[in-house]
Amino acid sequence: MSAYEELMAQRGEGAEPSGSTEPAAAAETTAETAPDEGAPPPAESGAGGMARLLELAARNADELLAEAHAEAEQVTSTARVEAEQMTSSAREEAEKVTSTARAEAERMVNEARGEAQRIRAEGEEARDKLNQELTGLRETEKQHRERMQTHLQEMLAKVEANSIG
Repeated sequence: MSAYEELMAQRGEGAEPSGSTEPAAAAETTAETAPDEGAPPPAESGAGGMARLLELAARNADELLAEAHAEAEQVTSTARVEAEQMTSSAREEAEKVTSTARAEAERMVNEARGEAQRIRAEGEEARDKLNQELTGLRETEKQHRERMQTHLQEMLAKVEANSIG
């Protein structure tokens, strides 16, 4: 029931507005329908009715305002909870992605280190092999030089023996 209907019910009138919102018109309507015995004067009952109507309107406004505040608080609370859940979910997902990325990066680094060690070992093996080959070639060169020197000395001795003799 609206405040107007409540006021009209208290006055004993119908809930339909008379069409006029001015206090004088309301007072006249009250004077016409109210009995003369023990009734307050028309101006007094009109002013009291208006005061009651204003009081009801203020109470109704306060109730609506309180409901709006409660609803706003509920919406804000729900939004905070949802925001916290979304933030938590996003953090968990970020941690998961970061963890996966770190694990993948560590795997790739270890794989690269293993490959580097393999290449280094192959390089050292190739270097050792080439050093052995070089040592063998130097030995062969030395032997060849000694044979050539011996041969040339023998030839020189023969040439000297033939030219002296």
